[in-house]
Amino acid sequence: MLFQVGCYSYLPLQTELPRSPEVKVLLNDRGRVQVGDGMGPFVEAVEGVVAGEDSSAVRLKVSRVVYLRGGTAVWAGEEVAIQRSGIMGYQGRQFSKGRSWALAGLTAAVVIYSIFAVSLDVFGDEGDDVCRGQGCGPNEQIRW
Repeated sequence: MLFQVGCYSYLPLQTELPRSPEVKVLLNDRGRVQVGDGMGPFVEAVEGVVAGEDSSAVRLKVSRVVYLRGGTAVWAGEEVAIQRSGIMGYQGRQFSKGRSWALAGLTAAVVIYSIFAVSLDVFGDEGDDVCRGQGCGPNEQIRW
């Protein structure tokens, strides 16, 4: 999930359908009414892959529906036609190099820190007793 969020970003709102394969379609009030029966009330945006378009509608293979009150619903690529009269605008989804490098750096830092923390026993208990040699008894323990 982090890689999907970190590696992609949406372009600013456009009035023409962008040429990127994945888009977010923002709906107006008419659009919310049009898709209400199939997607539920209060749909703010529909995300997915463009399956086709004509002068009256845009067809999407829906991957996610975003609701006005903050919730989302994940879809499995079902195709939905959205009338152009119900569309406020479009946002193309593009690969973000900056976000991807930042996420890769953060991931590498966490992995390296974890390796050193475990191998150097950074979080070890200072009170651990270690016994050296044979015949180790309670009097032969050495405190590190």
